[in-house]
Amino acid sequence: MPCGRAKLVQIIHPWRFVMYRLGIDPSKGWVFEDESVVWPTPVMSVAKFLGAAGKEVASSGLNREAPYYFREDSFDLVSRVRRGRFYKATGQSGGPWRVYPHPMVTFPHFQQDSDGAYKASGLTHYEPWKMSREFERQQVAEVLVRLGDDTASTLWQVIHLETGFTGEEIVMLKARQSFGALPAVDWSKVPESAVSAVREKLDTLEDEFHRAGVESVVDRAREAATAILSAYLQKEDIAKAKGEDLSKLVGLLVDYSGKHGRRVVACAGEIAARLHSRGKHAEQEARGVRELREQDAQLAVQCVGVILCDLGWAEWK
Repeated sequence: MPCGRAKLVQIIHPWRFVMYRLGIDPSKGWVFEDESVVWPTPVMSVAKFLGAAGKEVASSGLNREAPYYFREDSFDLVSRVRRGRFYKATGQSGGPWRVYPHPMVTFPHFQQDSDGAYKASGLTHYEPWKMSREFERQQVAEVLVRLGDDTASTLWQVIHLETGFTGEEIVMLKARQSFGALPAVDWSKVPESAVSAVREKLDTLEDEFHRAGVESVVDRAREAATAILSAYLQKEDIAKAKGEDLSKLVGLLVDYSGKHGRRVVACAGEIAARLHSRGKHAEQEARGVRELREQDAQLAVQCVGVILCDLGWAEWK
């Protein structure tokens, strides 16, 4: 069988360093890998790559609608880890491919040649893409992967890279925590005058946490913590709290509650404030502090949750 012959050649010549190209027929949902259709159809997700500032760090002038795809090979539901490969559009015109169909797939409108192969035209061409090489060239330290389109997407952290025997780069992605990032707020306990501002800051934080870069998440966490502490202190008749930044609010809280009165809240607020300053280039150069990482963004969000819970405004579910 032609399809079997193709596979036999690969076994006889294991030293061949072959990285298989993909041809995608978007109108029919077919995915071809070199000479054969892939069946069942693999999970293919549009991919974008974000740096710490939330800006796209890999781009392509070719096929701008979907220059990169992530092809999922496996997914662990418990650990929420996806394993797969990245492909990049080559910009080829999509000329006919000589392909062999899977025995369970029929192409009634294609003409079969004497070897049992068909000519498939109108395919979008993709080739394996090594993200490590690209980001080393761009001197990007840490990258988040956004899978999906602008209407529905998820953020993933690269946790492992390895090169397979074909030369393709095998990537393991872990989902950014999406459930339980913030506690459930009891809005009846939030000062009525501050409900709108606090809700807006928390909504923005949660939205950014699901789709933005590290620096943006830390910034939004600082804003949320500022709104919460300002509302709390003003409720306690500390008029000086109005319009102050987070560091000043932490100081006012310590003065009002005592050194140990709201210590956890004060420490959580101070952490969020200090992480925010670390995202500034001037601060990194002046004090020699390290750059922000994904774990710092998660810590900043957790600090906001701790503040809400320790003030009695929310509970972890």
